[in-house]
Amino acid sequence: MSDTTSELILTELRELRSLFNEFAQRITALETDNRAVMGNGQPGRMTLAEMAIARLEEWRWWLISAVAGVAAVVSCVAWLIKG
Repeated sequence: MSDTTSELILTELRELRSLFNEFAQRITALETDNRAVMGNGQPGRMTLAEMAIARLEEWRWWLISAVAGVAAVVSCVAWLIKG
């Protein structure tokens, strides 16, 4: 092989190595982000968000029940006062 051909091959290999290193860094960043979202052995952000939503739903039903109870008491008191 001539010197220009070997230099061309070496240049291409260096560029390929550079691209592979960049790709490996991106994959590592994605794995890290995935672990942060999914939890890596502990509750992740998604699990924590699901738990918070479940608590809010429980509070919503408790609040609706309390308001319905207060409305019933107010209606009975108004009926007694009117009657």
